[in-house]
Order: sequence, then structure tokens, then C-alpha cells
Amino acid sequence: DVSLVIIFSTAATFFFSYIASVILQNEYRSFLPLWYTWDAQHYVEIAMGWYRNSTVDERNLQIVFFPLYPLLIKIVAFFVGSYIMAGLWVSNLAFAGAAVYMYKLAKLDYGEEDSWRALIYMVIFPTAYFLHAIYTESLFLFLAMASFYYSRRGSWALSGAFGLLASATRITGIVLIPALIVEYLAQKNYKIREVKKDVLWIGLTVVGFLFYLGINYMTFGDPFKFLEIQKEHWGKRLDLPWNGFLLTYNTMTSREPEIAMLTGWFEIFFVFLGLALSIYALLKVRISYGVFALLSWLVMTSTWWWQSIPRYLLVVFPVFLSLSILGRNRTVNFIITFSSLLLYALLLIQLVRFKWAF
Repeated sequence: DVSLVIIFSTAATFFFSYIASVILQNEYRSFLPLWYTWDAQHYVEIAMGWYRNSTVDERNLQIVFFPLYPLLIKIVAFFVGSYIMAGLWVSNLAFAGAAVYMYKLAKLDYGEEDSWRALIYMVIFPTAYFLHAIYTESLFLFLAMASFYYSRRGSWALSGAFGLLASATRITGIVLIPALIVEYLAQKNYKIREVKKDVLWIGLTVVGFLFYLGINYMTFGDPFKFLEIQKEHWGKRLDLPWNGFLLTYNTMTSREPEIAMLTGWFEIFFVFLGLALSIYALLKVRISYGVFALLSWLVMTSTWWWQSIPRYLLVVFPVFLSLSILGRNRTVNFIITFSSLLLYALLLIQLVRFKWAF
């Protein structure tokens, strides 16, 4: 059943995107350029030429992108002969892994129906098309869930290894550390005397982030250069979530309706949806999952303006477990499923129009 979901959702996403492109553009177009847009171009360029330090080469700005994903693209491109195809292969193989671990993780605590719903809600989430695109979402989601799965099974070395890879993929990999510590303590009934040396495996998670800082240092002589470039060239700087809300809300009135809807109302809705489902995960699903979800939410919203929250929320896997429990009600299940599919189609159309789609 899981393999069917993987195959069908992947094929349907690519098929629908191509058909939508033909209809909207009124011409038959090449398939690959549809998926080689926005950040996908940065990841492929990093894979081709790695990071640069040059005042005349804008690729030095790409240091804000973490290294594992483009490194995997480079490796796969050696075999398939195309960096774009390699990116799609990496993402969709990672999507398959994410789907498997979503189901396996849910099965540790819930029955067949709840696990199935969690999987379905993940693959039809409004921004789940990014799990198939040349972006890091599918890879990080796979690695984060694998890390949690092996922590639940008591295989802390494997958990730490997957955590290491996750923190070399996205900055939110760091929040795995406190979440995994909470999970470890929960398995010991929060008795400090029961803590063993195997807890140290969790520390592996920070190695991936240190590797990224090392790249910053080797390229620019500053391990935290990415923070400066994020602020100066990408318009992202740390701030209180409340300030992010105020700026996002206040700028909607000065923007045209399409942009105001996508970069305003959508951002705000998914921020509060993510917060509600994260709190629900903390209270009703599992404490360690809730810690991971809430800290991830805090990282994505602690900026002076909110951007791409609907996409960032996609990798917060406890959201789907929370939705699965709520979806036990048939009416709620229908609302979640129908709404997700409508938004998925709408935003996928935006993507093939080369418009803002998070």
C-alpha cells in the first residue's frame, strides 16, 4: 500500500504539472524546466561548482544553502549524466524514504487507519509537491523521521547518524538535539540515574551543522558568514515571531491581490495552523514530537518577516500525526483531504506558471 502511494503520488504530480503547463502556456513544453525554478537552480549550481567566494560571482550568496543535498546531487549526476535529473532522483528517492518512515513511525503508536491517514495527509499537504521538486524538503523529512524512528527503537547510534545528516541538510536539524534528549529521558521515565553512555550518540547530530560552519570558514574565513548573507542579500534576520506577524500583516495592504494572498494570508494561516498542531502534538501525540514541532515552528517564525512558512511546515512531521488523530472524525477527515487537494492543485499550477508558490 505504501509503495502504491509513493508511485501514484509521484507520477500524478509530474503528469498533472505537465498537463497544466501545456494548457496554461498553450504550447507543448519540455518537462524538466518546469522543475528547475527558484531555489532548485541554486542547489544545482552548488552541485556543479560548489561554494564560491567572489565579489563578482553571485554564487557566493549560495552559502546560505546547506551542503548535503547538493553533494548528493553531484554524486547522482555522475551516474545519470544530468544535474537536473539527478536533483529529481535525489528528491523522489528521499520522498519514498519519507513515506516509508512516516508510516513506520505512526505504526509505533497507532493502528492501521491512523498510520494510513498520516501518510496520506503528508503526500497531499498543500505544499507537498516540494517533496518531488529539487528542494531539500523530502531529504530532510526522511532523515528527521528516520532519526526519530531509530530513537524510538533504542538504536541511538543510528538515530544520531541520521540526525547528523539532517543537520547537514537544513538548519532546523539542530532542533533534533533537544527533542531527542527529551525522547531519551522519556524512555528512562525521566530518571537521571538511568541515563547511559548511549545518550552521547545524540551529540552526533551537531556534527552536520559543524560541517556546514566549516564550509563557511573555509570559503569566507568566517563560520557564521551565512547569517550575514542571509540578512544583507536574502532579507532574513532574526526577530520575535510577533514582529514577523506585524510586518507580514501590514504589508498586505500595499501589495497586489495575488501577492497579498500568497505572501500574506497564506503565511499567517499556516503559521497559526502549525502552532496549533504542534501544541496538539505536544499534548496528545508524544512530548518529544511536540518539542521538535514547537522548536521548528519557533525557528521558522523568528524572523522580521514571514516567508515560505507553508513549505517549511511540510517537514514538521508531527503535524501529520496530529492531523491523523483529528481525522478520526469522518467530517474532519473529509475537510482535511478535500482542502488539501484543492490547495495542492492550486499551488502546483502556480509553480508551473513560474509564479510564487512558496
